Amino acid sequence: MLAHRALVFPVMWENPGLDWLLAEFRLLVNESIRIALREDIRSRARLARAAYKDLSARHAVYKQYIPSAFEVALAVLKAHRRRVRKRKKTSIPFIRRLLLKAENQSYRLDRETGRLRIPIRGTEGVQLHLPLSEWHRAILGDSSWGLGSLTVVPGKIIVVVRKEAPQPYEPQGAIAFDTNEDSLDGVQASGDSSRLLRAPFDGVRRVQAVHFRRRRRLARKKAFDGRVARRLLDREGRRERHRVRQRLHRVSKGLVRLATEARAVIVLEDLTLHGAGGRSRRMNRRLASWPRGELHRQIKYKAALAGVPVIKVNPQWTSSALRATGRWIARSTRA
Repeated sequence: MLAHRALVFPVMWENPGLDWLLAEFRLLVNESIRIALREDIRSRARLARAAYKDLSARHAVYKQYIPSAFEVALAVLKAHRRRVRKRKKTSIPFIRRLLLKAENQSYRLDRETGRLRIPIRGTEGVQLHLPLSEWHRAILGDSSWGLGSLTVVPGKIIVVVRKEAPQPYEPQGAIAFDTNEDSLDGVQASGDSSRLLRAPFDGVRRVQAVHFRRRRRLARKKAFDGRVARRLLDREGRRERHRVRQRLHRVSKGLVRLATEARAVIVLEDLTLHGAGGRSRRMNRRLASWPRGELHRQIKYKAALAGVPVIKVNPQWTSSALRATGRWIARSTRA
């Protein structure tokens, strides 16, 4: 199994050629979406047979970008067709934001200096220097990580790296968690011994509440200036995401380290929320901002890199089972 990491680099450029390339790639994606919808195409091979020759003749870009545009178009259409099957309101999708996606054969990256060359057409290309931090150098300097796809959007470049994950070890115990709004509450069992565990989220709900109040105040203050309101709200949202993810990274890192030391399997709930369920608007907002999916994602990819097995179970009755286990452990300790 391959493990993936995304390396994000903030990069600003003033290059008309690169701006033109991003706009041309967006046009390729939107034209591919219309062709795939018109001919009911769902695979990249069929889309390539139907559209590659025409798009290659009309767009003077590096030819390897055209199959990448097909992949982006089919990914967008997959979500559109899912909404159609569920009879939800939808319209023909199209990409608004400038972007470029290139596979690892299409670009050249010097892993030591951060020099990146992106071809535009023929022998024409543009060179950028990626700002490498110590964390970036630690990953790029590891030869076990291979280069994957490259994504370019205004102001940001994302390089995906990948490597073969180690085989999960044979577990000698288990760490089972019930995911709550403020913490992971669970039990660690190994042999004849067991103990309760609690991993708090380090004030994630408080951070979310602070930024929610700030966004609401900004929205009211700039209600008659949508452009400024969007910019301020986007900035506030980025701050919240960074603060929340940084806290979740600490929790997931500590959990995976604990499981590695104990040679234990991690058991998580397979949580899925369906609809409003008759809940209040305030409760739905709280559940929508509950970062359970991000926390589970971090635990799974860090566990895969460490060779820790992860099991997902039905969440029904997990809270009551955990309370019963806690009472049993308390009685055993007193005895």
